Amino acid sequence: MTQVAAGKGSWSGVALPVRVHDLLIALAGRLDDDALADARELVASAEVDRALELIAGCLAAGPVAVGAAERDELLALFAAAHCDPAVVARLTVAEPSLVTAHRFAGGKVDGVGAEQGIAEAADRVIAALPDIRAVWAVWRLTPSGAATGAVPHRVVLIGVGPSGSAPATAYRVEHALRRAGITASVEVLRDGAEPTDYHHTAMRYATEVPVSRKKPAPVSPPPMPPPAPAPPGSGTKPEVQLTAPVAKPSRAKRRTADSKSATADPQPPTWTPDAPAPQPDESLNDQELGLLRQLQEELARREQTDPAHPGWQGDLESSGTPPFDWQEAGGPTMVNGTPLPPPDKRTKN
Repeated sequence: MTQVAAGKGSWSGVALPVRVHDLLIALAGRLDDDALADARELVASAEVDRALELIAGCLAAGPVAVGAAERDELLALFAAAHCDPAVVARLTVAEPSLVTAHRFAGGKVDGVGAEQGIAEAADRVIAALPDIRAVWAVWRLTPSGAATGAVPHRVVLIGVGPSGSAPATAYRVEHALRRAGITASVEVLRDGAEPTDYHHTAMRYATEVPVSRKKPAPVSPPPMPPPAPAPPGSGTKPEVQLTAPVAKPSRAKRRTADSKSATADPQPPTWTPDAPAPQPDESLNDQELGLLRQLQEELARREQTDPAHPGWQGDLESSGTPPFDWQEAGGPTMVNGTPLPPPDKRTKN
C-alpha cells in the first residue's frame, strides 16, 4: 500500500516511496552501487521500512557522512514508516562541501560505449513505462561507497514526468539490464526535483540513448453484442426502424381478422322484439351479415302472422306431430341464440 507522509515544505503530500527514492538519489555516489540497487528494489516492492533500515545500516557501517538536512529527513521517514530511529543517531554528520567529487567520461571502454546495448535490452520496458522523457548513459571513473565495485562503472540516467513512477522505473530498467548481462546503476530523475552535483556532472558527459518512448496502443474494448430480443409477453416492444411507410390493411382484411377473433371467442347476440333492430356491424363478413339478415326477417314475419292462422304451429298439427309443451320444457327455446315467444295454447275443434 502506498504511504503518504505529511512532510514539510516541498515534501508535503508526497508519497512515502517517492521520498525514499529521492533520498537514494541524494546519496548516489556516497552509498555503494549494490546497496542502492537493493534499496530501490525494496522501495519498488512497497517495503519502505526494510529499505530505510538497509540505507541507515549501510551509512552507519561505512561510515558514510550525511548532511544535517539528510539526517532530519531520515528521522522523519523512520517515524512515518514506524521504524526504530536509533541507528540514525549514530550517523556521521558532515557538510556537503566535504562530499567526494566524482569523474565521468562519455567515451568508450574496451571499445564499448556507455549507450551501447541499452536500447536493445530495455527498449520494451521503457516503451511500456509511463511518461519517460529521455534516457542517457555515461561511464563513472571513480569508485563509490565503502564496498565499491569495479570501475569504470556504467550509469544510466532517466528523466520522468509527473505521471511517471520513479521507483518502479528505476527497478524495472535495472532488472531488464541485469537480465541482458549489463551491469549499471539506474538513476531516475523526477521532473521538478533538483538534481545533485553528482548528476549534474554525469549529465555533462552523458550520451543520449535512442529508445522508443511511445506508450503502448490502448486496447480497444470488444464490440458489444446486440441486445437480446424481448421474450413474448414481457410487455416491452423491440425498437424497429422503418425505412418506408407501412401501408394500412384494407377494410376487407380488417373484417377477416375481426371474424377470426369472433370465431375464436363466440358471443351470442342478444335481441328483444320490443327493441329496434340492431344495425349490421361493419366488422362482420358477408356470411354473418346474411345469417343476421335472415334471422331479422324471420322474426319480423312471425310478429306479423295473424293469430287466427297459427302458421308454423298449424303445419305441425296437420302433419300429426304432437304440439310442443312449453310448460314441460321449463323455459323458452333458443333459435340461433334468440329466445322465441311461446305460442298461444288453443284447443282443437
